[in-house]
Amino acid sequence: MSSSDRVREFREQGFVVERGFFKRDEVAHVLSEIERLECEDYDPSAGDRGGLIFTIEAFRRSDVIRRFISQQRLIDFLVPIAGPDLWVRWDQSVTKPPGAVVFRWHQDNAYNKLRTEHFQIWVALTESHKQNGGLWLSPGSHRRGLLPHRSIDGQKEVSTEVGESICVDASAGDLVLFSSFMLHSTGPNEADTKRVAFVAEYMPLHHYDYAVAGPYFVVAKDGRSDPHFSHRQAGATWRNQRLYWKESLLSTARHPVRHLRRAIKSIRPLADSF
Repeated sequence: MSSSDRVREFREQGFVVERGFFKRDEVAHVLSEIERLECEDYDPSAGDRGGLIFTIEAFRRSDVIRRFISQQRLIDFLVPIAGPDLWVRWDQSVTKPPGAVVFRWHQDNAYNKLRTEHFQIWVALTESHKQNGGLWLSPGSHRRGLLPHRSIDGQKEVSTEVGESICVDASAGDLVLFSSFMLHSTGPNEADTKRVAFVAEYMPLHHYDYAVAGPYFVVAKDGRSDPHFSHRQAGATWRNQRLYWKESLLSTARHPVRHLRRAIKSIRPLADSF
């Protein structure tokens, strides 16, 4: 598929699928790193999440993940759709062991409360299909804008009708790029093997996220891979910050200790990453 065709498909459908984008040995290396981080994060007091295992912000702790999400080949793929200057606001792996539950239909903006579109890469680290909790998408739903959601069992679920949906069967190494306004879900794992996927969320440098603490991981400048941490969000202009002043105040009021820790963390010397 040409770059122009890919852009057109993304604008129309809200997602594109690239088969075999990553080599199997590359995703096997990433999977091994995710499993190592899962062991570090294990907390028996964390409670039951329906069997779902999340490993968040791996890029802050792993050189393997930083290199994976900032490689030039991936930047070249993203630039025509997401733009030439990018930072990663968030990443997570989601492991679904046998018996893990459904993750409900939602838009990612319903969780982070951002008003602007950002761009998700979803990478299959293992085989993913309908039986083991594969990824479901609702083509074209990104054009509906941010929809109302309700909270159920700790998850956000869209309050309106989903509409047409498809399950993306994927082999290890397949890549799905979709809009943060895309309605998506994953089913229950009814197979006897685990399903693992990795997600990274890319934002244009001129876009702002009030809830993410520094340092901020910049991955591309002028379309070239340029991985480094920065203490300042390039998009933290007065105009952008003004859009989220209510959300920012509420977040600080609800979690004052968390915000104090983030402020302290943001002024510490940055670790050498590369």
